[in-house]
Amino acid sequence: MMKQKILAVLTSLCIGVLPLAAGMAAAPVAAEDTTEPIRILAMGDSITDGYINGDNGYRKYFCYEMQQKGFTNFDMVGPKNNWSDSVSYTTSDGVTFQYDPAHAGYSGYAIEKIGSRQGLYETIFDTTYYNNNVTGNMIEAYDPDIVLLQIGTNDLLDNQNAGITDRLEKLVDKLLDSIDSNSMLFVASVPDIDVSVRHDWLWAYQSSGYSYENNPEEFTALVEQSVDNYNASVKELVEKKQAAGARIRFADINSVVDVKTGLKDGVHPNEAGYACMGKYWSEQVSAYLNGTTPTPTPATTTEVTTATETTTTAIETTTTSTEATTASSSVSESDTTTSTTETSAQPTWQKGDVTLDGTVNIADSVRLCRYLLGSETISQQAYQCADMYTDSMVNGFDLAALRQMLTNAGGQNQ
Repeated sequence: MMKQKILAVLTSLCIGVLPLAAGMAAAPVAAEDTTEPIRILAMGDSITDGYINGDNGYRKYFCYEMQQKGFTNFDMVGPKNNWSDSVSYTTSDGVTFQYDPAHAGYSGYAIEKIGSRQGLYETIFDTTYYNNNVTGNMIEAYDPDIVLLQIGTNDLLDNQNAGITDRLEKLVDKLLDSIDSNSMLFVASVPDIDVSVRHDWLWAYQSSGYSYENNPEEFTALVEQSVDNYNASVKELVEKKQAAGARIRFADINSVVDVKTGLKDGVHPNEAGYACMGKYWSEQVSAYLNGTTPTPTPATTTEVTTATETTTTAIETTTTSTEATTASSSVSESDTTTSTTETSAQPTWQKGDVTLDGTVNIADSVRLCRYLLGSETISQQAYQCADMYTDSMVNGFDLAALRQMLTNAGGQNQ
């Protein structure tokens, strides 16, 4: 079912080039009209919930970034905030976008019930939910195609490090056994903890013989090592399950949330941190849907005076970076058919020029469609020209971007 959903999206994009080839104005093709949406369940603790700002944290930015990639046929699912499929968010400069707020993030929860903490494991599997006439545990009720799991921060805050990886593996194994065979489980690392800001939440580490007040260096090192050890174990656990054939991927969220500029209170991300998380998650999920493995550049957060200003900065910085990369890569190589006496000539190819004839028109859209459907091959230079987003991947998103370029041009290049 999952493969059918992805193929339907790609096929609908390719079908959309036919009116253009006939000289007709093309209307955008709504991929969601051709297949069921891909159900995405984000689960975890308060960081998944979006604690502090009340605006659904990284999940709104994930939806925004997916939409910017041209992917709209997905449904965020879960028992929380599922009263609406579309909520509006407006940045400080007036940029407004819609997102689906449903999720399964629970503030204060540990991997499983331990000490005074409630557990995510029990909440998923020992609780009954009702959704779309289905009654069962969370996975049975919401039947996700993709699960985004980030959990463990509260275990670390309480110094519940003994057996922490075993508890995570128990949860991961249960999830893998419960989701459909074609579904995908992503397991994420957790952000660092700024001990200098939040040492008052780390009292449990004093049992190790240190306190922040008496020995801040050793105390900080102890907490940081605990976070590092846990994140390393998450990655190792995912690799272990992958080697056994499980449909699971690692998401290194820790790499995109800066401990000094990406956190609001030393534990939970600020708007800049959440924006970086959302962008990273979108890279991971879109790459999976397109059958590739992304190599994203870690996002950089910057300190600003307000959260909404940070939101805008993160989005604008991403756009500027993409445009700059596009401009430089479009003239980086010559085609293999160019003779050695012409290698010094300035290349004339541009983004969208898949046929390498110096212009962008419907022929490029048709050729890209054939390439994506596997009926035609293209050269390395043509591949670079087809890479509309300059992300080293050519997929249905690039075809949608090329079609939009032709539509905006009003046929002037045809």
